[in-house]
Amino acid sequence: MTQIDKAKQAIKAQQELIPAMNLSKELLETMSLGDIFVKSGMFKDVISQSQAIVKILAGKELELTPLQAMSNLYIVNGKVGMASQLMASKIKASGKYDYHIDELSNETCAITFFEGINGNRKEIGKSVFTKDDAIKCGLVNKDCFKSYPKNMLFARALSNGFRWYCPDALKINVYTQEELQEIPEDFKQ
Repeated sequence: MTQIDKAKQAIKAQQELIPAMNLSKELLETMSLGDIFVKSGMFKDVISQSQAIVKILAGKELELTPLQAMSNLYIVNGKVGMASQLMASKIKASGKYDYHIDELSNETCAITFFEGINGNRKEIGKSVFTKDDAIKCGLVNKDCFKSYPKNMLFARALSNGFRWYCPDALKINVYTQEELQEIPEDFKQ
């Protein structure tokens, strides 16, 4: 049985369990979109309608379109991950926070974070992630780090700074996609 056949079977089972008249129009649209996204085959990390629905709903809380959510959010071991470029844009779009990249090389990424207070931009902290940090957490042996060390260092420095200095820039706690790849499946927090 193919993944599409399994998805169709799951959809049919859901439809039998939950009468459509009890579902809101918005949820029905989300379910329909989830089915379409799964069937498209464009999103390899999503194999069921339910997974697509969760990504779309998480995206809605972050004010993302369904396509943005499907393309930039990741659910791994029950945690929501976000592409680092989306996290960066959300910080800048918050109207409250900003950041500046002070250094970006294959060895180090240093980012200064700012908060807008009464129209003034005030430095609130720095986040630095180095190749030594990547070695300590086992990143340097991963293919992604070998191919794109600057990107990986940026993603880590950015996500750490986000959690330390501007966690309210997003409505939910998220990790970068790269961080989620390292969370053990039995991690419960």
